[in-house]
Amino acid sequence: MRHRATAVLLVTLLGAAVSLDAQPLAPAGGGMTGEATQATLTTALEPGEASIGDRVTATLTLVSLVELTAPPRFPVWQEHWGDAEILSAAEPVDLGRGVWTQQLTVAIFETGLATLPAPTIELATNDGTITVTGDPTILDILSVLPEGEEEVSPQPPAPVRTMPAGTRFLWVVAVLVLGCLVLGFFLLRTARRVQQALAAMALSPIDALGEAIAKLRRERDAERLFTGLSLELRRYLGRAVGFPAVEGTTTEIRRRLRDRDVPADLVRGTLELLSEADQIKFARGAVDPARATRRLEDAGTLAQEVEVWLRPAIEETEAEATT
Repeated sequence: MRHRATAVLLVTLLGAAVSLDAQPLAPAGGGMTGEATQATLTTALEPGEASIGDRVTATLTLVSLVELTAPPRFPVWQEHWGDAEILSAAEPVDLGRGVWTQQLTVAIFETGLATLPAPTIELATNDGTITVTGDPTILDILSVLPEGEEEVSPQPPAPVRTMPAGTRFLWVVAVLVLGCLVLGFFLLRTARRVQQALAAMALSPIDALGEAIAKLRRERDAERLFTGLSLELRRYLGRAVGFPAVEGTTTEIRRRLRDRDVPADLVRGTLELLSEADQIKFARGAVDPARATRRLEDAGTLAQEVEVWLRPAIEETEAEATT
């Protein structure tokens, strides 16, 4: 196909040269159609063969032997040139000696023989306007499909392949599941502790101590019973009197109570109960159930006496707030 287009171009140029040599070179009058004796217009395509959608460069060459009073008026190109879609059009270029060229980039999206209509150029001369018309150009557009096939048959989808899980994957899944179970257990346990702590804080100090003592009455292990008694009594003192009693030693608790002017008999009873609870807690020996019950009752009585001592101060604070 490339050789055929080249041959057509050479024949066209040779015919134009022969005509120019054989005819006089006088320009035609105004409004007349230009003859080959005055100007020729040829179209060359590169490449000569193209597939559907390929970019093709079309070069228009004007050779004029008449004197021009203005540059030649090449076609005003739009979006299409016959069967071709114009992708770009360069400005005409003056090569001198009456030769002008213009390049266009086109693409054709249908297979088979595509026709590019004959272009027309107007030349302004001293005697008027000459119209130069070229020849139509035919380009064979090849298909990109395999030879002998009109369309490509789609391939069937490949079957789904199952990948083996593998021992490592199963171990990872097992570890993740175990980790989730452990994390859920600790979260649930923490949530219950937080809920219990919030519920205890919602109660008054004396009511919270009463609920703790009621639970300790069901405890049969002496160590856990007196450990809980010491903790709950310290917690009550810390909330009622207002100092960090849970973390403090017996000596620190004595000093804190005296600093707040707690009566001496209450300080003495509190320290005796805490000291006895610490001795039994660390001795880890057997304890008479009657003694354990008595010490729980002593803790409740001691708390009631602290409440009686605190009541005048609370009433005085409330009276000052109302006034």
